[in-house]
Amino acid sequence: MRKFQIFLFIEACLLTGALIMMVSEHFSRFLLMLLLFLLLIRYYTGKQGNNFILVAVSILFFFIIMLNPFVILAIFVALIYSLFLLYPMMNQEREDTNLVFEEVVTVKREKNRWFGNLHHFSSYQTCRFDDINLFRLMGKDTIHLEHVILSNHDNVIILRKLVGTTRIIVPVDVEVSLSVNSLYGDLTFFDQPKRALRNEQFHQETRDYLKSPKSVKILLTTMVGDVEVVRG
Repeated sequence: MRKFQIFLFIEACLLTGALIMMVSEHFSRFLLMLLLFLLLIRYYTGKQGNNFILVAVSILFFFIIMLNPFVILAIFVALIYSLFLLYPMMNQEREDTNLVFEEVVTVKREKNRWFGNLHHFSSYQTCRFDDINLFRLMGKDTIHLEHVILSNHDNVIILRKLVGTTRIIVPVDVEVSLSVNSLYGDLTFFDQPKRALRNEQFHQETRDYLKSPKSVKILLTTMVGDVEVVRG
């Protein structure tokens, strides 16, 4: 702050010297008086007729000011002071800016419902698919994938159940990889004939599963119960 005050004091002294020098010279004093006179006439009369004379006198007076040695010295001091302020910024080393973002962790907890009939994604209030990983003792499970949006290959459904029917409704534009391990039950996989599973494992993928932009992997383990995978 003190450096700026010194700069203002020096500039004020130089500009005062320039004003005294202009007033002491007859020609510059005459131009200054003529310029002020023309400005007063324009202000009080509001006429636009003296524009040419006013502009000519203003330009001539401007050159007289700029040729004044005190004005030249004031401009030179201002340039030196500006360079003095900018020099630390110009030589400052470039520093890398590290942006640190807080990781947002979403925790979802839900208790298992061991008994009863459940309809997953049956509500139209949600359209985002969340992976399913359930353990059930007894009941019928219906998974409505036609009500949600599947947009990648990371969609997984894992269901382990003792007794009960499982029905999964898949949209027509979603490919499926199905793995079923059952002790006793029947399997219906789209339009294929019904299969009887007797203590065996079944795995099959639809034709375009590997190259489709939308797919789901289904892993089912049941003791007793039918499995249905249908289009919807």
